[in-house]
Amino acid sequence: MARGLRAIGTKVFLGVLTLASLAQPASAEDFDCAGFLRMHGMLRRASMACGFSRYNPGIVDRARACFDALGSLHGAEAIRSGAAEFEGWRAVRNRDALCKTLVDKFPMVVQP
Repeated sequence: MARGLRAIGTKVFLGVLTLASLAQPASAEDFDCAGFLRMHGMLRRASMACGFSRYNPGIVDRARACFDALGSLHGAEAIRSGAAEFEGWRAVRNRDALCKTLVDKFPMVVQP
């Protein structure tokens, strides 16, 4: 269980770094679109499971641009990977605690 929580911390930290890069415009070549779409897929799945009331529309816009840059095959694969990552965390951690952690770590993306 501790290993799973450590993995969440690492993934969340990487996601925050990815979101921080939104402050500066970047082309698809110098932006990790696959990683961004994984994070988007994870938080979208969390939004459904956790019942978040708000999801940042700027993140949706960036996800669309990344999806277009990667193409539908790779874009969909990255989003599914992120959604599966959330499901894996939910299998080993209490849903309410996981949802709170995500709100705390991604307040610029989701709101309870």
